[in-house]
Amino acid sequence: MRARVVKAVVENWHLKLVAVVLALVLFVVVRRDRDAATAAYAKIIYVLPEDRVLVSDPVTEVRLGLRGAWTRVSRLDERDIDTMRVDLSHATDGDFEFTEGLVKLPVGVHLVSITPSSVKLRFEPRVARTVPVQPILEGEPASGYRVQRSESHPKDVRVVGARSVVDAVQRARTRPLRITDAKEPVHGEVSLDAPPQHARWEGTGVVSVDVEIVAALGERKLVAVPVHVTGDARLEATLEPATVDVVLRGPVDVIAAVPAGTPSLLVDAASEDARPPSAYRKRVSVVGLPQGVAAEIRPEAVTLITRKRKAE
Repeated sequence: MRARVVKAVVENWHLKLVAVVLALVLFVVVRRDRDAATAAYAKIIYVLPEDRVLVSDPVTEVRLGLRGAWTRVSRLDERDIDTMRVDLSHATDGDFEFTEGLVKLPVGVHLVSITPSSVKLRFEPRVARTVPVQPILEGEPASGYRVQRSESHPKDVRVVGARSVVDAVQRARTRPLRITDAKEPVHGEVSLDAPPQHARWEGTGVVSVDVEIVAALGERKLVAVPVHVTGDARLEATLEPATVDVVLRGPVDVIAAVPAGTPSLLVDAASEDARPPSAYRKRVSVVGLPQGVAAEIRPEAVTLITRKRKAE
């Protein structure tokens, strides 16, 4: 039995070898000529008009249905497919069809379909206007301090984009500038916050911000502070009322540190001392106020009553 098998294999071996080679060649030729189908994706870039803004959402990638010889299709790489360049310089609102002429494929590969086959376009006029910059601050100054003012340099910036978007922009906000626990002026450079969709800030988008930090203002009420008379050398003088209330206003830390007996409240009776005894309406003067502190007297005037001194 074994001998018969060996004889069948080796008998006329050269003819059998030729038959095998011919079969292989025929297989390769048939396989090469057979059509095959596949799909690939292509990126899209748009050339946009200068005087208008595309406000609809553009398609950035399409699916390409492809056919070709099996040997071509099997070796196809998406990197071999050029990015589609779509010129919208003169396009108008409506549907824009993706055509075969926009797709560049390797030799031997043919386009069957594009999905999606079109994109909806809507344009708005491109406009520009100037809006103020609004500095945004992060945190709070140190206790007893407050923000006196903040401003940016430049104070204004131009916004460019679709008309409806630009018309709605009232100000350009900055990214936050940190002022936490500050006791003195703060300076920093910050970026503008991102502009709305379909608009942009003209320029670098970076501004300088200056923040003035000052002591916080407050008030402190002193009740029933005695009022003293000066200049009463000849006559005897008294006051009605003899005490008044004082409201101190100024930096919180300064007015909190005002000691007892400060300020001094005085009524000058020098001019009335040379006149006949009587009653006079006199304003109360404040002496000894710390720098940066103001005082309000309640009431602001008292009655000065002069009498002859009693003989001793």
